[in-house]
Amino acid sequence: MSYLIKKDNKTNVITYMEYDLKGYKFTPKSKENAKVQVKEIVVVNPQLIDKILTLKLNSMFKKLVAFISEYLADDSADNGNGFYALSEIDRLKSIIINKYQNYLAFEKQKMFLENLAYLEKQINMKMMINYHFQMPYEEEQIQGRGR
Repeated sequence: MSYLIKKDNKTNVITYMEYDLKGYKFTPKSKENAKVQVKEIVVVNPQLIDKILTLKLNSMFKKLVAFISEYLADDSADNGNGFYALSEIDRLKSIIINKYQNYLAFEKQKMFLENLAYLEKQINMKMMINYHFQMPYEEEQIQGRGR
């Protein structure tokens, strides 16, 4: 674990920075009038990474659950919102599997993926019900032999 920082003494600006740290990298939201401008943070502690990602995923998951519960409660909702919710579920699954798999604990990955699968199942059931009720009902004409 090593790092090298070169700073210009006249302007107090970091001109070169090199580090050999493996960890979760992210850029924090910065305010323009802040005294310290941070471009990138690298978190190395696995427990801290797990907590940061859990908070981040919980906020995304809560927004998704709110949208899905609104969709499931609305009887007049069309399938467009259902397709949007399914695409968001797929996006969140791919983020968990591809981006956060190395950093997030296996139990938390499993929990998030199981909850997303349950939500996906509920949306699919609602979409099937909407599909069957929206199909036009056609009566078959029964005729005898015509001459």
